[in-house]
Amino acid sequence: MSNYNRGIIKQIEELTLENESLKKENVGLRRENAEIKRENRELRQRFVALENSIKDIVSRAVEKATEPLLTKIEEQQKEILRLKSQINKDSSNSSKPPSSNGYKKPPNNREKSKKKQGGQKGHKGNRLNIPENLDELKAAGKIEYRVIYDGIAEGDAYTSDFEVNLKIIPVYIETRRAVGKPPQISYGDNFKVLAVYLSVIGLIAVKRLCDFFREITYGMAAISKATIQRFVGDAAGKVDLRPLIQDLLNGEVLHVDETPIKTTERPNDEGELETAQHTTFNAYIRTYSNAKTTVLTANSRKTEESVRTDNILTQFHGTISQDHEAKFYNFGNNHATCGGHLSRELRGMAELNLLEWAAEFRSFYVGMNTHKNKDLAGDINCCNPDLLSQFEQQYDNLIEKGVALLAGMKPKSFGYDELRRMTNRLQNFKDSYMLFIRDYTAPFTNNQAERDLRHCKTKQKISGCFRSWQGVLDYCKLRSFLDTAKKRGQNLLDSLKLLSVPICPAGQ
Repeated sequence: MSNYNRGIIKQIEELTLENESLKKENVGLRRENAEIKRENRELRQRFVALENSIKDIVSRAVEKATEPLLTKIEEQQKEILRLKSQINKDSSNSSKPPSSNGYKKPPNNREKSKKKQGGQKGHKGNRLNIPENLDELKAAGKIEYRVIYDGIAEGDAYTSDFEVNLKIIPVYIETRRAVGKPPQISYGDNFKVLAVYLSVIGLIAVKRLCDFFREITYGMAAISKATIQRFVGDAAGKVDLRPLIQDLLNGEVLHVDETPIKTTERPNDEGELETAQHTTFNAYIRTYSNAKTTVLTANSRKTEESVRTDNILTQFHGTISQDHEAKFYNFGNNHATCGGHLSRELRGMAELNLLEWAAEFRSFYVGMNTHKNKDLAGDINCCNPDLLSQFEQQYDNLIEKGVALLAGMKPKSFGYDELRRMTNRLQNFKDSYMLFIRDYTAPFTNNQAERDLRHCKTKQKISGCFRSWQGVLDYCKLRSFLDTAKKRGQNLLDSLKLLSVPICPAGQ
């Protein structure tokens, strides 16, 4: 073997040994790399666990720190909603009276109908007409009738133009009699009747009424406030309310409501008159009415005892239409609780308390009245028994739905109390709220009583408070008499003349 070959073999052996050494080193490095990877995985897992732990700790710390703030924000949001619902309440979405609206103009809450705008068919319009019996009216002294010939002679063909006018002048009637009693001067019946009408119906304050008579008579009738008050008192003294009360008691339905008034004098609990010092008292005028008759009473308190003192509901055995006033439920045989008030309250719950259930119940309830009105328009005087049974069942189903909704709400949460009170009321007074559909003679609303009381608030806005309790009583008696006469189509001035008010000496 040559030296060259021996050198090659030696190099191969050295390379083989070096390769074995490298293999061993590589195996060691792999093991070391695997160990490093394992340690790296463990470090990563520890890092992730540590990171999650840190996040969890931070989250709990943030939650703990922000929990009071979130609770406060939630409470403030509830308070904001409560205040907004309270501020936005008016006569269109609650039982509050229109007088409480102030300068706020509530939206028109009337439901749209398919009727055309303007006067409906059968509506009696108002226009300027010439009565056919002019000569008879002139002979009766009710009018002054004059004929003017404009460019033509009497007997020529003509076309008539008429002008309707008024002439207000003082009339002095001198009665000459035998000498004896001293001469007297007094106001006549027409003067007194007009004064009473303008005071009680026109709601003109006594001071302004004195000024009015002074102006239209050019100062010849300088009437005093005391004299006008005597006119009113004398007229009221002639009013007998007993026939009106009897007419109410004979009716099937009696509407009742009450409204507060301001007065400087009222009876206390012992029946003695008390006078307000630098302020006014609250008193209450209550109406008992139907389509043909109105009776007003005055009371210093709005208690059940005052209702018994009026002694009208205590004798009535028909249906009482009212606005869900607790004391009235103690009288009468049946109660038609006002659906108009309920509809407004449900609307307020839907809009202000965000309760969709209220809107659903309102739609159902108003729909029943729509059906009733269609029946009445078609001369159908009672609800179909099968349909009535469906109405009854749907009423109960909606109440159950409201109770279930209430069960899912937290006590004292927004809208909870409103829903609780409403479901309780509709459950407990179902017979009163369903009477209008069970018995078509029962009204859906108590608007009749509200219309009969509206003048009280108008008087307070225009003329201010009452100055005496006797003035309140006189006002109630005369308005009862005159409002009844108006409902029955009678002339109010003629009705006052029929009272035969005694002649009252002129005041200075």
